[in-house]
This record gives sequence, C-alpha cells and structure tokens, in this order.
Amino acid sequence: MGEKPSGKLIVLSVDGLRPEIYRAAEGRFPNLAELEKSGASAEAAETIYPSTTYPAHATIVTGVAPRAHGIYSHLASLDPTEKARPWCWFAAALRAPALWDVARASRRRTAALSWPVSVGAAIDHNIPEIWNPAVPDPHSDFETSARHSTPGLFGEVAKQLTPLLGKADPDQLRGEAALYLWNYYRPGLLLVHFVWYDAKAHSFGPASAEALTALESADRAIGRIRDAISADPATTLVVLSDHGFVPVEKEAAPLVAFAQNGLFARGADGSLSLRRLGTISAGGSLAVYWLEQPSAADRRRLEAAVDELQAAGAVQEIVDREKLEALQADPDAELMIEAAPGFTFSERMGGPLVSDSVQDRGAHGYLPSRTGMEAMFTIVGRDIAAGKNLGRISLPQIAPTLAGIMGLSADILASEAKPLDLR
Repeated sequence: MGEKPSGKLIVLSVDGLRPEIYRAAEGRFPNLAELEKSGASAEAAETIYPSTTYPAHATIVTGVAPRAHGIYSHLASLDPTEKARPWCWFAAALRAPALWDVARASRRRTAALSWPVSVGAAIDHNIPEIWNPAVPDPHSDFETSARHSTPGLFGEVAKQLTPLLGKADPDQLRGEAALYLWNYYRPGLLLVHFVWYDAKAHSFGPASAEALTALESADRAIGRIRDAISADPATTLVVLSDHGFVPVEKEAAPLVAFAQNGLFARGADGSLSLRRLGTISAGGSLAVYWLEQPSAADRRRLEAAVDELQAAGAVQEIVDREKLEALQADPDAELMIEAAPGFTFSERMGGPLVSDSVQDRGAHGYLPSRTGMEAMFTIVGRDIAAGKNLGRISLPQIAPTLAGIMGLSADILASEAKPLDLR
C-alpha cells in the first residue's frame, strides 16, 4: 500500500455512531467533519449479527465474522435467570488472531484503553473494559478494571487524571488517558473505545439532545488526539464505530411469554430458574438456546411463546439456523427473534408482554440489513486520498487494511476480506 514499516496507528471507536447522525448536524461535530475531508471515509460500514458492541469490536480487530472469532454476543452466560451475568471480557475467548498479535509479531509496542474483549490480551499497556456485573453503574467501577490492567498502569494513568475525576464524563476521561498513553509510551498501535454516546443513545434515543451532547464530548476528544499527532506524518488516525442505532417506542419481554409457557422452572415463591432454555437479548434481537435436548412438548411451548410475540406485533422475523449460518453468526443458537420496527427486547421476566419503552429509547442488535444499523469508518494519514468515498464497506475489511497501514503482514490474521483501497 506504499506505507513504511515504521507507521503508527491510532484507532478510536465511537460506540454506536451511525454516520447519518453526525453528518446531519452540520457544524456541530467539527473534528469528525474535518477528518472526513482530510481522509477516506465509508458511506457506511456493514456490521455483524447481532449488531452489538462485543462481537463487532472482535470483528474489527480480527477481520472475521463472529462464527470464526467466537464472540457471538456481549454476554458470556446463557442463563437469563442469573442475577449478575458476566460479559465476554476476556481475550482468551477469541479464536482468531487480533491486530495486537500482528503488532507483537513485529515487536511493535501496543496499548489499549477500554477496548472490548481485551482482558488478558497480549497488549503491552492495557486498561481493559471490564466491571463487576453486580454493580448498578459500570462506569463507576474502576477497581475491577484496575485489577485486570497492566500492573501499575491504571494507577499511573489515574494520577494524571486526578483533576478531572468527578467533573468529566467517561469519554473525556478516556480521551485524556489516551493522550497520556500516546505521549508517554508512543505505541505503534493504540486502540481506544468511547462509550458515552452509546449510553445516552440507549437512554434517550440516537438523535436526542442528550446523545448529541455526549457525541460532542467524543468529537472534542478526537480533535485533541488528532492535534497531538499532527506533527507526525507516519501516524495514521482511524475513527470508526461498531454498529448504528434506531429509536424505539415499545418494549417486548420474550421471557414473559417463555415463562408463561413453562419454559423455565418456577419455585414455590414464584421465582424462575433455568430449565432447558437459555437466552441472550441484544435489544434488537433475542437468541434462543436449547441447553439440553428438548422434548417435543418443549418445542411446542417455544413455538407457542413465539406465536404470542408475533401476535403482539413485536416480531419482524424469525432467523433460523440456516440464515444464522449465512450471516456467520452464533452456531449454538436454535434461532434468533428479530424485533419489529419500533420495538426493543428486554430480559424482563414479569409484567406485561408488551409495554411502552421507559428504560431505553434507542436500540441496536438488529440484522445488519436493518436501516440504521450502519457503522462509520474514516481514516486519515500518509498516502491516503483526501475526501475519498470508500462506498459501503464491511467490518471484516478493517483489520487487514489496518495491518497493511502499519506495514505489517496480514497473513497472521485469519481474515479473507479484501483490504480497502485508500488511494
């Protein structure tokens, strides 16, 4: 691709950012707009299924779909009755090499900040995304992340951020932490995950005032990082996202229908416990698993529960095993239920089957073909055409492209995706 082997790379992920959101707000996000003018950008990046953070970020760094890299959803537990379900935090679950493995093979220094599925990864300076699932606010749980970080690194970075603690939002803190890692350690690869827009888009909707204010914070952090590297022509800056977002008005609770049809065990006190059926909700979809061989009666119960959801208008499509294979999605799921437009699925186990959505006004997790699930991708650096329109790309194309940008062999990756032509 013409890049020198000394090239450095910074990858900034703005979780949940759909390209239309910032492109429609002319002048409000100047740094994102300037990067699109200065580099090459995709009209849209097609995500994976389900369109959620953890499997998508695993695809971004491995170049392969979930069926190949092994991260099928955000949760590591199939038990919906479990009170505090663990997430897919640990890099050991990845079944495919990642960009940090490519960098390490060529003795490049690596760093990562809150990158999903990176706990225990072969990253030199790593503050991973992980929290105690029992705490009410993951953004306030610093102890768990500190415990799983490169020894001493969390305290070192926290000391630099002391004046901002209690005053700054999570993306401001991550932006300043990223600047510290970059300025002090000069890694050849730096991965950063911004989360505040995603959090506000869930709570208030993707185009809400609260979500756009959060995106302004990410835009400012991106601008500060861009300015910090502007004097180094050998550094390439990538800003991307993992999936898009759509607004929702209704919440459907599939587990209510499952429980009413006897698919969970019920205790004397009315509490539910696991029987043969496991589930994971992705918001826009719900995966269903048989944990034991189902009886014919169990299959009829599942069919009846799905019929109730369909009768309530909450279902767009039943994604069967054949289509899951075509999507390169979870091989263990019996099926996935795709929510109808305007609906999100919760894991509520009581109350009405359908209600107005109070907790979430925005959702993702739908099929990648659903309008609004598109991710974004912009890259700026040496030998990259300014203002180039890359058209519609796919997430698996990103990893081999970025390996080439660093002058590294993409052969270490398992990806067969074609790298992007950035000239």
